[in-house]
Amino acid sequence: MEADNERIIEVAGVTKRFQTTEGGVLTALQDISFSVRSNEYVSVIGPSGCGKTTLLRVLGGLIPTDEGEIQIHGRPVTGPGPDRAIVFQDFALLPWATVLDNVAFPLEARGIPRAERQQRAGEVIGLVGLAGFENYYPHTLSGGMQQRVGLARALAVDPETLLMDEPFGALDAQTRRRLQNELLNLWQRYRKTVVMITHDMEEAVYLSDRILIFAPRPGRVAEEVLVDLSRPRDEHVRRTTAFADLVEHVWETLQRLTIE
Repeated sequence: MEADNERIIEVAGVTKRFQTTEGGVLTALQDISFSVRSNEYVSVIGPSGCGKTTLLRVLGGLIPTDEGEIQIHGRPVTGPGPDRAIVFQDFALLPWATVLDNVAFPLEARGIPRAERQQRAGEVIGLVGLAGFENYYPHTLSGGMQQRVGLARALAVDPETLLMDEPFGALDAQTRRRLQNELLNLWQRYRKTVVMITHDMEEAVYLSDRILIFAPRPGRVAEEVLVDLSRPRDEHVRRTTAFADLVEHVWETLQRLTIE
């Protein structure tokens, strides 16, 4: 199934600068422009220091732009909103709260009554494969299980768009691949709009409809790659020539950008 044609996210001429400790100015993003369609899965990949996480924070409304604008459904992004949820690499769980309370936390912040939020939290905990772990604390869970909690917390608020910052970057290769498959199944079921930051070329190709390859110093869109692999997808696609060719193309582009 292809992404819908409606463009819900419009990034137009976005530039973001930061003051350095030496008193200088670092341009993290320079004149970034792209759009994301409804239900589309877009990955952003590039060398370290190319502004990928900065882009996600701007999309999430956590930091403002210096130039340019981001619009969602034609409305400027001026801060966080209920239409977006962020999944962080470091899980960002409340260590003193149970799995159920962690997942229900954003619902509580929105004033949803306790019975309703616990019901909704329990439902998404089951969706990510953690039924039976509702009363466990984060320190008793593996890294993969903690990341499932983070994903459940994001899904609990039923956002239109998921913003994911290296969601599996801190996990071992086996756990990462297993969670990639689980995320793919969830996306194919619920078709959220996703913008995901990643360093993993195979992950980007496996999950995405499009890949934005960023160049560093300053961060900018160097190339847009259409992932023309049929959906629904599963592990079999990894063994195709088309998959290997796309991964190789992304690799060669990243190598060229690193040398330039």
